[in-house]
Amino acid sequence: MHDDDLMDGLLKDALAAGVPQLPADFDARVMRRVRRRQLTPGGRVVMAVYGVTAAVAAVWLMRDLPAGAIVVALLIGVTVACGASAYGRRVALGK
Repeated sequence: MHDDDLMDGLLKDALAAGVPQLPADFDARVMRRVRRRQLTPGGRVVMAVYGVTAAVAAVWLMRDLPAGAIVVALLIGVTVACGASAYGRRVALGK
């Protein structure tokens, strides 16, 4: 019975309390935090260097493979990357 009395007291306190309110600038603060972010010029340079480095490494690692295998690998890789990008964008935008 003690647990029931305790629960009744908690429920009465919760119902007697005022309705919680969000601050007036809450929406603006949330929108600032979730807005789409863009890369800085330095970030773009880093991504470009990474892309070039990855391409050079891939070419060097696949140098002994036949050209047909490289083309097939590129086609599969590009297709998967495009699909993953589209899926990620759709998830991020909530569509």
